[in-house]
Amino acid sequence: MFKNNRRFQILIVVFFIQFLVILYISLSYELVSFSGNTYQFKVEGYDPIDPLRGRYLAYIVNTDTITNELGDYIGRCYITIEKDSEGYAYLDKTYKEKPEQKDYIVAQKYGNDYYETYFTKYFVNETIALRAEDLLRENSGESSVVVKVKNGRSIVEGLYVGDKLIDNYFE
Repeated sequence: MFKNNRRFQILIVVFFIQFLVILYISLSYELVSFSGNTYQFKVEGYDPIDPLRGRYLAYIVNTDTITNELGDYIGRCYITIEKDSEGYAYLDKTYKEKPEQKDYIVAQKYGNDYYETYFTKYFVNETIALRAEDLLRENSGESSVVVKVKNGRSIVEGLYVGDKLIDNYFE
């Protein structure tokens, strides 16, 4: 019955293609997690509430350090990463094309000096979200986020206050 039904065969092919796409996306981020380079960025945080995704700590990575090589260009860009004398990472220069020699992240450029990076959220348990927000706000100068980067993809590994993971403060 199903072997002769053309619609059923097309449905099976579409489901298989969707499965492969999801598998590719998942594996590509796992690859970044295993073999990406680790960078630690200083951050300032705040805690928004999203009814669909729950509580998370959002933070701001300083973009004042970026050298704008693109002029008035608005759109997708690539930003290289450098380290300062203390070992913290910072965002360095913008490019329209993927840089070959350095690690970079993909960002969105709006106007001359506004950039939106894609690693700006750290999800926490609902029960500790308010206390974590207060802790992050009280220690804004000592807060940092550890990010793994490879081929423009970035994964947040942890949000730290001082040298301790923020989740560990509330155990």
